[in-house]
Amino acid sequence: MSLPLIRLAIGRTNGTAHWGVLFDHDQTRTLCATHSPDLVPVTSAHTAHQTCQSCTRALLALTTAPHPGGEPDTRPAAGTGKGAAAHRPIPGHLLGYCGKHLDTRRATSRRRCANCTRLSDSLQRLLQGADELQLPAGEPCHGDAGLLWMPHGRGHLVTGHRRNFGTGRAYCGQQLADPNPGAPNECAPCRRHWEEAEVARQTYTLPRIRTEALTWRRRRLDIYYDRAHSLRSGDGYTVSGCAQAHHVVAMTDRSRGSHTDLLVYLPADDRVTDVRLRRDRLVSIQRPATVEAVIPQQRPADA
Repeated sequence: MSLPLIRLAIGRTNGTAHWGVLFDHDQTRTLCATHSPDLVPVTSAHTAHQTCQSCTRALLALTTAPHPGGEPDTRPAAGTGKGAAAHRPIPGHLLGYCGKHLDTRRATSRRRCANCTRLSDSLQRLLQGADELQLPAGEPCHGDAGLLWMPHGRGHLVTGHRRNFGTGRAYCGQQLADPNPGAPNECAPCRRHWEEAEVARQTYTLPRIRTEALTWRRRRLDIYYDRAHSLRSGDGYTVSGCAQAHHVVAMTDRSRGSHTDLLVYLPADDRVTDVRLRRDRLVSIQRPATVEAVIPQQRPADA
């Protein structure tokens, strides 16, 4: 039985929303195994619901491609020793099913995290019951230049705003919540400032980074895996689900935010664009190696 994955909540306009399925006999089942006879489908895409964090992580596990080359089945939590419990990582992330930040190394302990196991089992039961699950689209790798956002509080959804990746706010200064692609109107100040920024990118940023990218293959690089928030200006990186190479022009990492905002150059498209990656997204970083000058020691003169 093929079923679409939808949002379910007790309140129709606010409260906590869960990702789940609605069966023919009006029974609901969520990704996080939350049970309630009052859960109903959330029909509107733009509501004041807060999404269940467990369901968010389960959805990431369903919609994110694993990192090329494969990933270990378990990893220890970041900053723990060899005997720490093993966590199941979300594909393409250094984030456990339980929500803990994970280390890059493989776990050696046989002791499994109970919370990771609980969410994994719940997800498996839902997949078995739904047979074929129709999933929503995953998070896009590259930003949409025409994407509009809704203000914080979701009080006014008719007017959409342009997002400044450097500040995380609208170009007009308003604090933003989520994308609002269906907004019929666009904030005029946001549009004006965004167009000015685009002119600067095309005139100054693009020619400079294009020249730097031409010398990339001749440079000595250190290559390793790490989180997206470890990226810095001048790095190159690849990420699962996207075949393109990325060169970081600038980045803004907000330690309390869930995402890292990047301005990247895509050599294949010859363009500069915004990218939002979750801070715990697993990326392969290519960073120019710093070669220190080695001064040969002089041998003492023979007596």
